[in-house]
Amino acid sequence: MAVRKKDGGPNVKYYEASDTVSQFDSARVWLGKNYKKYIQAEPPTNKSLSNLVVQLLQFQEEVFGKHVSNAPLTKLPIKSFLDFKAGGALCHILAAAYKFKSDQGWRRFDFQNPSRMDRNVEMFMTIEKSLVQNNCLSRPNIYLHPDIDPKLQAKLKDIVKRHQGTVTEDKNSASHIAFPVPGSLEE
Repeated sequence: MAVRKKDGGPNVKYYEASDTVSQFDSARVWLGKNYKKYIQAEPPTNKSLSNLVVQLLQFQEEVFGKHVSNAPLTKLPIKSFLDFKAGGALCHILAAAYKFKSDQGWRRFDFQNPSRMDRNVEMFMTIEKSLVQNNCLSRPNIYLHPDIDPKLQAKLKDIVKRHQGTVTEDKNSASHIAFPVPGSLEE
């Protein structure tokens, strides 16, 4: 059995599997109830929602992935795309995407067209904002251990800021704690 290369892109076979496609039913029904205005022109099927998620994940990897220097955004966590329950993160991702498509007057999603690149990045910003507003995504709150080298601390603060996180002085309120690099171990 071949091992899938871990490039950060979507596992297309997973999203094409019939048991995965059937899980999109709750999201499709939820969209129909809560975002009917944005999907009524062309109501999505479970398969079309699955295809859209693959396209979103592929675009995210190509534009915000680890092989991109100076990415405009941080990738959305994969767990958000796997939250199939009604009203869950995946529902809010799809809802924000369909609303954005409607607001832009697009007839279809187009992630390959270079002229749409900026608009697609803007759509991801809207999706991220929607996830935060609906408590499906929280921003990291980082505590930097005082023993971390001051130069490294400055670098880390820049990285945290670039990824929309905050740095806290309160270790107990932190979602993440950064420790200094351990010294060389003496044998």
